[in-house]
Amino acid sequence: MTRICKRFPIFMAFAIVVFISLMFLPVSAFADGGDSDEASAAFERIPLGGNAYAEIKQLKLLSDHNGNIVTFNLHISNKSSESLSLTDYWIRLLDKDGDLFIAKIMPQDKEKTKIAAGSSQEFSYYALVNEATSLHDLKFRFGKWDFSRSPFERQLGEISVPDDFTQVAPAGGSQEIKMSGTIMEAALSDFNLGKNEKNSLPNVTLKLKNLGKYSVTVPDYQFSVRTLEGYTYPLLAKGLTDLLINSQETKEITLTGSVPANVSTEGWQIVVTQYVSDLKLNVPIADLELPKKSEQEVRSSGEEVAFTDENGLYTTRMNGMYRLPWEDTDILTADFTLMNKGSDSLPIPQLSGYFLLDGKVKAAAKVIIPAKVLGLPKDSSVGMQMAAKVPYTYAFSNIELVLQEKTSDGKIIDVLDFESQADLLHVPILDAASSFELTDAGYQSKFSIENVVSYQAQSTEQYTVRVLIENQEKRFTNLAKLVASFRAANGTVYPANVLDVEEKVGPGGKALLIVSSMLPKGVDKSGMNLLLGEAVKDGKLLTEEPATDDDDDDSEDSGDADMYVKPFAFWLPQEKTEVGTPLKGVSLAPYTLSIDHFSTALNNNELSLKFNYEIVKDMSTSVNTEGRKIVFQINDTNGLRAIEWSADLSSFEPRANETPETPQSKLKVGKHKDFKISLANGDLLYKLSFLKTYDFNIYEEFQGHRRLLGTMKNDWFVTSE
Repeated sequence: MTRICKRFPIFMAFAIVVFISLMFLPVSAFADGGDSDEASAAFERIPLGGNAYAEIKQLKLLSDHNGNIVTFNLHISNKSSESLSLTDYWIRLLDKDGDLFIAKIMPQDKEKTKIAAGSSQEFSYYALVNEATSLHDLKFRFGKWDFSRSPFERQLGEISVPDDFTQVAPAGGSQEIKMSGTIMEAALSDFNLGKNEKNSLPNVTLKLKNLGKYSVTVPDYQFSVRTLEGYTYPLLAKGLTDLLINSQETKEITLTGSVPANVSTEGWQIVVTQYVSDLKLNVPIADLELPKKSEQEVRSSGEEVAFTDENGLYTTRMNGMYRLPWEDTDILTADFTLMNKGSDSLPIPQLSGYFLLDGKVKAAAKVIIPAKVLGLPKDSSVGMQMAAKVPYTYAFSNIELVLQEKTSDGKIIDVLDFESQADLLHVPILDAASSFELTDAGYQSKFSIENVVSYQAQSTEQYTVRVLIENQEKRFTNLAKLVASFRAANGTVYPANVLDVEEKVGPGGKALLIVSSMLPKGVDKSGMNLLLGEAVKDGKLLTEEPATDDDDDDSEDSGDADMYVKPFAFWLPQEKTEVGTPLKGVSLAPYTLSIDHFSTALNNNELSLKFNYEIVKDMSTSVNTEGRKIVFQINDTNGLRAIEWSADLSSFEPRANETPETPQSKLKVGKHKDFKISLANGDLLYKLSFLKTYDFNIYEEFQGHRRLLGTMKNDWFVTSE
């Protein structure tokens, strides 16, 4: 027994040393980044004895908002006749001054501990290093535990990062990426650089070739441009979602983005990273130098082009081309301005045209001209749009808009064309606090996001955004009718309904539109944005102005839209959930509701609720209250539902046939006393001995979904303050 006790401190020391060693062993990411063969061969091998050795591979450093992270692979080759155990060895990461960084083994490699005889194994690690630390400051120290020595370790070798080492594959080169047990070769091709007034517009093709024996789905990688100065700019990846690559197959991913025009375009690199949720960190996957760029003049960047017809000289400017989601298709739309810079008025030409995809496929387009424009006076302009539909699965890389005109003798002639890259067709997304101005003649208005409101049901929610519109015309006008959809951060599109304001809005007046979509419970709404556009039917803009009996030709244009144009988008703010208590100033846009002195009474089988209330209407903003209700609930604290009563918000306005006593039986705008709700509730009488307190809840209901607006607790049959 005494002997065991004497050995116990040695055993504990061994256990502590092993535990500390595991802290210094890193983690293999979901997909391990790889270097070129030249980069891997730059590191010396460390002999382990017995025909085995260790070496460092795939060394990378990534700088982002979380700091600097270093990742590397420890490759152990065991050509001996006995297996090796990783726990017999240790590895340490140091800088040039000898300061130690804690290297940890990545989650997927934690279970790997053995290197069988005649085989090799790789273990992936990561470490957080100082902001000023570079790869060339690092060195690796490798050793083995030896309990015959003091301290219990023996150093086997030390490797410094060579001065000529680079983690970036040169232009025209490739890097290997380990992906779910399969080797993938990554390379860049077809680098085009467009320009507009504000930004450089990179368009890069990333090729991924599956060198392994099995099919693999590409993970959710992130891509960015890194400049020589170390600035990074995110890139959008087209074709990445659920991308399956079979063995020996090559797939292409198109990367697009924007970089401020004042940033140098020399020496750009593409950085591939992956977010590891277990670590809450981005880890580097690949670094590739961009090939020589092909300068491409993007004619949709605001360049003005003139054409002449029998009426005179017109000037056009392309404002933007976009690819928009629409049901099970996509809409290609071009927004351009037609100008008259001459001294005489010009008629609106009879324009037509088509989109030419990859120089081969034509998509016939409709021209949309604002209905309130008859011609072009001198020094004036008008916004016009062209739109066509294509299958949403149809991929193309280049798009050309060919604008045509019908001459007086009936001939169709090409007058000009604009060209763009397909992956520059995304709609810029405005900050939630920004505003967007619509400049169409007769519909000039300003849009902004008021707030986000969610209504809940058992398995779904009505996700709504309230959009505030200000009429910037000098006359009363009908607002342009909108089409809307929500776009999640993962690219999922949720079509939305727009509850429009039907009446005309005065100069400087405001209207609140309710944009809603029914989403499954649990949908991640972080990073959600709202896409809006002007509704079009049969090539004409729609408004809320109803058709008249005398306007039979146009009556069909007041129906549902068949496409939309002039898109704009907003990032959406986080929802603020505020429950009023006491029940003062409860918001029910355009109304606010205040309630006090509420009490309950029980007479025979009738339960009644009585209170004083005030409803104030915001007269400056028009709101359509269709489908919205207010719901009152009384719930006993023991779980008994005693009262539920509802009223449509549309009934709040006074009507001609109502008497002065109506506000005592129906909620109306104004300040009123002794409003009473009575319901038969025979069961309540028998549960009277259990009644102590109750919750008085106010809900807003929208299309069968509810949100809690206010709540107060009160004693049964007692009048509140």
